Amino acid sequence: MSSRERARVLFVDDQERARQLFLRAVDTDTFEARAAASVPEGEALIESWRPDVIVTDLRMPDVDGLEGLQRFRRLLPEVPVIVVTAFGTVETAVESMRRGAFDYLSKPFEQDQIEMVMTRALRHRALLAENARLRTELAARDQDQSQGQGGVVGRSRAIAQAVALVNRVAPTDYPVLIQGESGTGKDVFARLIHERSARSARPFVSLNCAAIPENLLESELFGYEKGAFSGAVSARAGFFERADGGTLFLDEIGDMSVNLQPKLLRVLQDGEYYPVGSRKPSRTDVRLIAASNQNIPARVESGQFRQDLYYRINTVRIVLPPLRERPEDIDPLARHFLAALSRKNLPFPPPRAFSPEALDRLVHHAWPGNVRELAHVIEHAALLCDGDVIEASHLPPEFQDGGGGPARRAPAPTPGPAGHVAEAAPPDPAADPQAPFDGTIASFQDARRVFEERYFVQLLEAHGGNVQRAAEAAGLHRTTLYERLAKLGLTPKVSGTGG
Repeated sequence: MSSRERARVLFVDDQERARQLFLRAVDTDTFEARAAASVPEGEALIESWRPDVIVTDLRMPDVDGLEGLQRFRRLLPEVPVIVVTAFGTVETAVESMRRGAFDYLSKPFEQDQIEMVMTRALRHRALLAENARLRTELAARDQDQSQGQGGVVGRSRAIAQAVALVNRVAPTDYPVLIQGESGTGKDVFARLIHERSARSARPFVSLNCAAIPENLLESELFGYEKGAFSGAVSARAGFFERADGGTLFLDEIGDMSVNLQPKLLRVLQDGEYYPVGSRKPSRTDVRLIAASNQNIPARVESGQFRQDLYYRINTVRIVLPPLRERPEDIDPLARHFLAALSRKNLPFPPPRAFSPEALDRLVHHAWPGNVRELAHVIEHAALLCDGDVIEASHLPPEFQDGGGGPARRAPAPTPGPAGHVAEAAPPDPAADPQAPFDGTIASFQDARRVFEERYFVQLLEAHGGNVQRAAEAAGLHRTTLYERLAKLGLTPKVSGTGG
């Protein structure tokens, strides 16, 4: 929250009188409150409004408060939930706390009592966020000292060249465009540029353009004034204001609407923008780093991306090759992710090494999900391993003999000029990987579509059709996952609650 914002409170109760009393009594100088009459209505508000704290009644028709508590926490795990009820018992209080409630109050309660608990919940959330930030900074500092590449793990020539380019561009204020497939570490390089710049003591603010609906992205970037649109009951700072003096990282900038691009261009040229609903310009001083997994020149050719904006953000370009093109980085990355598990509060001691066979299978995997996929595979293997050494049998099914999936890496590509790497032709995903090559190669688009269909079907099956959990496992925003499923003509089959 910025200093000019009030804390957002969502109150969920099926009784209209209770909702009205809460909304009238809450301190409007401190809290911005909204109310929902049911758990599904509360979920919709969480998606569109993103509260800072949730207060929910325990007994409601259709979906009770305990189930609602779990559903709210799945949507926003970091947001504290306070449970209130007129039918309180010791058992229900214990069960609420066991399921993740921050606190439990019996009705009727005094307004200053609930506000005190909400304030305490917000302070607790801020403390957890600060602790997480400090742990991240400490881990990054330790990694800097051990790796010598600012926390970037790898020994390939391509990664060394990318780090060298970071070191040259970081002290300047030039815009940087980082390109690479999803999961290659574009966000890591963006943060490294910020940390090695003169702006390192100022904010580093990140926004994924693909994760925000088109009609909301403008207000997220530039903020809005009170009354700018329905529901804008108070002014809200945008990402440009929050990043003022520091660095703004716009991930997946290729997905930005062509209608919004001129406004972004104006900020980059003049440092000036208009919050939604304001006639008075605001100024900002930010260093822009953009990233994309798309071919932006091709989008320029097709009219989906402005050429002048492309030139503006492309002053310096860093290209991160996919993991399959730098297999020498797989070993140090795998060991890095395994060592990182020892710093987590796991309920079991993590393993400390890999067997030669397990490491060989990791090195020869195709890695369609790149470094992000490797991190998830190491976590999966560590969970199944009871000893100190991860064996090949602990790896996911696609690494096992006959397990299917993109289990073997294509032949190493040929390095091109200036450190760029030429892509090997993708194999036909419908073919048996052990079958003799017959000269037939699917188009890249066909191969990618077949892979994505198989991947998303298996992903949803593994999570019982729960889109929220599937998106978290895949490292995607839920909206992005819905969009990709729609493009592929897939419909999640939900079993149980959530999604």
